Parts: sequence; C-alpha cells; structure tokens
Amino acid sequence: MFNDFLEVLKENHFIETPVDVKTFVQSPDYLGQPLLSDIQYEIVEAMSQIYRKEDLIEIMGDVEGSRHFAKYTKNELILQLGKGSGKDFISTVACAYVVYKLLCLKDPAIYYGKPAGDAIDIINVAVNAQQAKNVFFKGFKSKIERSPWFAGKYNPKADSIEFDKSITVYSGHSERESHEGLNLFMAVLDEISGFASEVATGNEQGKTADNIYKAFRGTVDSRFPDLGKVVLLSFPRYQGDFISQRYDSVIADKEVIERTHRFIINE
Repeated sequence: MFNDFLEVLKENHFIETPVDVKTFVQSPDYLGQPLLSDIQYEIVEAMSQIYRKEDLIEIMGDVEGSRHFAKYTKNELILQLGKGSGKDFISTVACAYVVYKLLCLKDPAIYYGKPAGDAIDIINVAVNAQQAKNVFFKGFKSKIERSPWFAGKYNPKADSIEFDKSITVYSGHSERESHEGLNLFMAVLDEISGFASEVATGNEQGKTADNIYKAFRGTVDSRFPDLGKVVLLSFPRYQGDFISQRYDSVIADKEVIERTHRFIINE
C-alpha cells in the first residue's frame, strides 16, 4: 500500500514510454526502414541520447539504464564516415528518433528546465542550399511522412518541419545566417569539412568551418548545456581538414583497427 502511494508521488515525465532504437527504425508502426549495421545503430544511439540518467533507469532498469547513460550521453559527436557509409541516412534516422523521444515527454521544455511550451529547435546545416534541400531535408521529410506514428503531429514548411510541443527541425546551410534566434537543442554540421577553411573576405568572423562550429557550439551550450548536442558529420577531404583537426584535438588515445577484404573478380 505504501509503495503504491510512493509510485503515485513519483514524477513521471513521459506521456508515452519510448520504444528502443531497433523497434523505432524497423517497425512499420514507426519508420519501417531496413536493418542498420551495428555501427550505424551505435551512432544513432549516441546522437539521440537526450534523457536524464534517472529516467533511463526507470525505462531500462538500473544496470542497463546506467550503462546506456554512461556510454551514449555525449554533447559532441565527431563522425568521420567515408563515402558510401550511409551517413546522410543515419543522420535523418537519428534526428527522427530525437524528435520522437522529445514528443514522448509530457512537456519537453519543462523537462529541460525551460518555460512550459518553450521552443526546442534542431538544425541540420549543409554546405549550400542545394545540399540542404536535396540531401538531409528530403530524406528526413520522407521518413516522417511515411511513418504512421508521426501522422497528425507535424506541419511541413519549405525548409522546416514544425512538430507538436513547439519542436521544429530546420534545414539550413552555411551560406546564410541560419540559426539566429533559434532555441537550439541539436545542431548537425553536415559535411563540415566541405565548408570554407579560410576567410576570403578579410572578415575574421567569416563563415569558415571553425567559425561555424564555434557559433553553433556556443548556441547549444547556452541553451541546453547538459543534454544538447553538436554533431560533426563528414568524410575527411584531406589530411588535416577541419573534422580531422577537431578529432585529433579531443581524442588523446586512439584505437586503430585495420580491416582488409579480398574481392573475387568475376572475369
């Protein structure tokens, strides 16, 4: 009887218990996408871990919730992924999962210490307008439109999708000021190594990869310092490009795994 009383007093932040990542990706009730590789699932988990430890324990149990929090809670992800790795697909899946997990909360703004109904914004920043429209936004919008779970919970615009509970996903690009005034919870800097490496205008605040990174890093940190995320996503263009430099600056001990495969050529 007393335990039942304590259960009633316990604060529950969820309107719906979120499903695990594999169910979200593969079930026809959600995204209905093909099975991802183990590495791809790891990336999606890290990009989408947005809950507090005590809530993960409530959902997953003490051992698994604690393990999940320790392994996947990151405020910055540096994803150097080669061509053909499916990085754009992974990014759209992860952003959809973040939005889903936000919508499972009763009030996402209150959960993160903001006023009730306050905006929560997510942005994908591409190199140019064409990439912004044809790569991320096209793939993200398609997944949302095909998902039964998201039906009736969103309103698509030209370069953004507005969801219930004041959640908005924007498709921006480095050629314009795309984040001014946003309450940024997550920023994905897409193909960051393709952004300019030097300022051609003489303006030290110009739109180089480094300046763009610092601007978004500062914005996310000021709004959501604990669970907000900045994701650097790119294949390395050359030795010492921006994503390589950023990786080297934060990873002291590197584990290098080399894999080889011999293909049989059918003449």
